[in-house]
Amino acid sequence: MRPRSVFAAATLLATVAVMSNAVVVAQTSKEWSQCTGGEGPIADVVISGCSAVIQARQDVPRRLATARGVAHKFKGDFDRALEDYDQAILLNPSFANAYNNRGVIYRLKGEYDRATRDYDQAIWLDRNVPAFFYNRAIAYSEKQDYDRALDDFNAVLRFNSKNSLALYGKGLAEMKNGDAQAGMADIAAAKAINPNVAAEFEHSGRR
Repeated sequence: MRPRSVFAAATLLATVAVMSNAVVVAQTSKEWSQCTGGEGPIADVVISGCSAVIQARQDVPRRLATARGVAHKFKGDFDRALEDYDQAILLNPSFANAYNNRGVIYRLKGEYDRATRDYDQAIWLDRNVPAFFYNRAIAYSEKQDYDRALDDFNAVLRFNSKNSLALYGKGLAEMKNGDAQAGMADIAAAKAINPNVAAEFEHSGRR
């Protein structure tokens, strides 16, 4: 997997690494800027910046470990990403994002039971995040557990009935579960909302 730009990394890092309080940056503002995706061309810069801030203990380590895990995932270094998510969870067992992100890594590694257990925990900690249900639906779909996948896609649609990715995923699961008519209708509805949904759905499954 080719490293993504820090501009792309910053988009995802913002969901897990934005701090609520002002921080005293490690040594200089450079490390903090790197960790949050504000400087540098590749994910290695994010990893280096986060590592410097973590070592200086100048911010919440669980959040920075999670941010660094995202950067490792961008590089395809799943084992190091898992180590960072494990560290984040050890530091705060109630950090739902860390369980979700670790679940993504397990799914990408094909370890679906571990993935769904982590998504279960993330949802138990915070049932108000549609992405947790969506990610679990993807894992169940890949595991060919279509009934549970449909339950989760429907949960996402209860948050937003116009979510084209969930509607498209639901259609695929319905077709694979033997309900071609319902599946084709949902896929058509998803494409009516977003003509690019098929490509976006495929991309979402690789993240």
